[in-house]
Amino acid sequence: MEDKKLTTIPELDQLLYKFTELLTGEATPERVEMVKIWCLYTHMSKAMPPLVQHWASEPEHAEARDQIRGMIEQIKQWNQTKNQKH
Repeated sequence: MEDKKLTTIPELDQLLYKFTELLTGEATPERVEMVKIWCLYTHMSKAMPPLVQHWASEPEHAEARDQIRGMIEQIKQWNQTKNQKH
C-alpha cells in the first residue's frame, strides 16, 4: 500500500451504515458507532481471546468493559425488536 494517509473508506462506511440498518432497524450516527465498536470488539474477542480477557480483567478497564457490554445488550435489544415487527 502506498504511503497515503487513510482517513475513511466511503464504501466501507456505506456498508457499515446498511449493516447497522439491517441489524437494528435504523442507522443513526449513534447506532452506527455502537455497531462499529461491537464489530471490532467481537472480532478481537474471537481472534485473540486471551488478550481481550486480560484487558477486560484489568480494574482500570472496568468502566469501558461495562460500556461495551451495555452497547452489546442494546444492539441485541434493537435487533429483537426489529425482528418482532416482521
